[in-house]
Amino acid sequence: MLKKMIFCSVCVVLLSLTIHAQNNTPLKGRVTDADTNIGISNVAIKLLATANGTLTNNDGSYSITLASIPAKLEFSILGYQPKTVIVKEQLENLNISIKKTATELSEIVISSSAEKILGTHKTSKISLQLMPISSAQDLLKTIPGLFIAQHAGGGKAEQIFLRGFDNDHGTDFAVMVDDIPANLSSHAHGQGYADLHFLIPETIKDADYYKGPHESSLGNFAVSGAAKFSSKNRLHRNLLKIEYGQYDFIRALAMVSLINEKNVLTKNNESAYIAIEGTYNKSFFNSPQNLRRLNTFTKYNVDLSNTSTLSTSISTFHSDWNASGQIPLRAVELGLINRFDAIDNQEGGDTKRIHINTQLDTKISENIRLKNQMYYVSNRYNLFSNFSFYQNNPIDGDMIHQEENRHIYAYQGSITTKKLFQINKSNTTLGWQVQHNNNKIGLNNTIGRTFRDIVNHSKIKETNYALYLKERLQATSRLTVLAGLRADYFRFNLAEIVPTPQKGDNTAFRWSPKLSLFYDFTKNFQLYAKASSGFHSNYTNAAVKNKTVHALPKAIGYDLGTEFKIGNNLIGNLATWYLESDAEFVFVADSFEFENKGRSKRIGGEASFRYQPFSYFWLDTDLNYSYGTLLDTPKAENKIPSAPRFSSTGGATLQLQNRLKGSLRYRYLGERPLIEDESVIAQDYFILDAAINYTKPSYEIGLSIENVFNQKWREAIFYDSSQLQTEANPVDDIHFTPGTPFLAKLSLTYFF
Repeated sequence: MLKKMIFCSVCVVLLSLTIHAQNNTPLKGRVTDADTNIGISNVAIKLLATANGTLTNNDGSYSITLASIPAKLEFSILGYQPKTVIVKEQLENLNISIKKTATELSEIVISSSAEKILGTHKTSKISLQLMPISSAQDLLKTIPGLFIAQHAGGGKAEQIFLRGFDNDHGTDFAVMVDDIPANLSSHAHGQGYADLHFLIPETIKDADYYKGPHESSLGNFAVSGAAKFSSKNRLHRNLLKIEYGQYDFIRALAMVSLINEKNVLTKNNESAYIAIEGTYNKSFFNSPQNLRRLNTFTKYNVDLSNTSTLSTSISTFHSDWNASGQIPLRAVELGLINRFDAIDNQEGGDTKRIHINTQLDTKISENIRLKNQMYYVSNRYNLFSNFSFYQNNPIDGDMIHQEENRHIYAYQGSITTKKLFQINKSNTTLGWQVQHNNNKIGLNNTIGRTFRDIVNHSKIKETNYALYLKERLQATSRLTVLAGLRADYFRFNLAEIVPTPQKGDNTAFRWSPKLSLFYDFTKNFQLYAKASSGFHSNYTNAAVKNKTVHALPKAIGYDLGTEFKIGNNLIGNLATWYLESDAEFVFVADSFEFENKGRSKRIGGEASFRYQPFSYFWLDTDLNYSYGTLLDTPKAENKIPSAPRFSSTGGATLQLQNRLKGSLRYRYLGERPLIEDESVIAQDYFILDAAINYTKPSYEIGLSIENVFNQKWREAIFYDSSQLQTEANPVDDIHFTPGTPFLAKLSLTYFF
């Protein structure tokens, strides 16, 4: 009898252990789009009646441990119908497909534990899904508070404004595409020059937006904020698109899958596609801009094994254009020209860019993931500009030519592990980055576009080594800590050929600690506090020639805010922030150097709201205020030139069941000082844009209208000196580029 009892006890123990082992075996699977069968990333998977949950990775795969059987799982993501599945028996794999639906604010939960990428702004992600996107620049406009301005005929990178920063073309705002920095250091036309025109908007799968210097994986130029775009891995349908607009605007796009079930290269899961985009724009200026742009993008993905995915892509970009430049206000007021004329219509340029990218994502174990990336970028650039007209050369004019021939070689990687040192609910990432720039830049005087003499020619070599550690810890059920430490080391080498043959070098090091706290009072109300350090590197010429100024000026940023949801229909964000910089640089275009205006500080507040009164109707608005001052100048002359103060964007979106979608958007940029004593103010503007699309399974028709009320506005505004050919002396004046008048575009897309 005793033996039987012992035997039965042993059986019960073994059975319990077996059940426990089975119940703790991770359930794996993949979440896909019901229509396209493409994996969906960032799907929230919640084990109901427990605190367990996870998110799908980039290809839609997931792994979750079930505490008991049966178990109820909920799959949800913005833009798709949520799905609940009951697991009644032990399974190894569970693949789920979910259907697209209109974006529902009721699906959103304000909880740090439900966010895969903590620190991004939820309201920005909603804007990305609601707003009409027709160009790469429209992608940036979805960031609350961000404004752009074009002042060189559509072929040059836009001027970027955010959080009281006139970022020039990217000096304090970082842009990434598939983890390749778009910002170019020591560029021929400015520091951190980020030309996004190579990006085909229809190839973008997702974007993450950041405010302030708080993200550990971002280094150089990520001060006021950053944007990270990721391209689609595959197409679920091919398309041909043609757009035609006023002023002879024409855009054509083709996107075609290169691999299907019948012509696979391997037996593993793979995909490949190519996108080709061509644009021509005569534009609304009296002197034709004749912008011509050709972009291509090719991407190939393959699962090398059950744990490794390889992705390779090639992007090419070629653009040439003419420009009317910035015209002096006095010439318009005196009737010498109208607002769409030019003083020198021979401005313009051309640019060519190629990048080759290879990324390998390896899942070493359930808790460890390794990423490796290598990329190469080639950039050729020519720009002809005349800022001062006849001030320096009263006979032939002041046209200058800026040129560069750049090659970038880079490698970066990261390893992410969960539960490091057996700490539950922790996620640790160690990352490393090496980027080498080899660049030849030149500045020449020209007569029109004919070479006259060399002003400066240099060879620049710049290498950035970086190491960062990022820790995400669920300290309590309500408190999430995001901490990081970043180290950047730079080597600057300058070989000046003209005007004085000389060589020089410099090195610089910068620590950048990061800390963010997120406290979830409820699933719909979160407080956050952030304190971090960031930087932007100086132009190599300045870093080598002026070693008294740190080559990596530090910026310290603080954010205090809340994200919240009221009922099922309103989501909002309120924040106040502070940013202090060690150096405020202004690029001097005719000398390849920067003028340092000293230390600066900015303080501001932001409010964003998204409201959905009906399932088919959304309202949104963003309000932004900032105030910036220079700390090393007298109070009467310490305002930061061109720094935006009040701005607002917003609109209404309508999406009906008959596949009709319409959008009405507004942009308001308030007055801002153009010089330090505020005696000259930039004019404000309010612009209304509209778009409507009708989509069927095989085609889509779209109409977009910019500047519905045909407002006369100034897109880019500067205050400096210039001299007309009829003037005896230079004159300080406002110089501006007129904004787009009423502009209608019609598009037709065919899906196959």
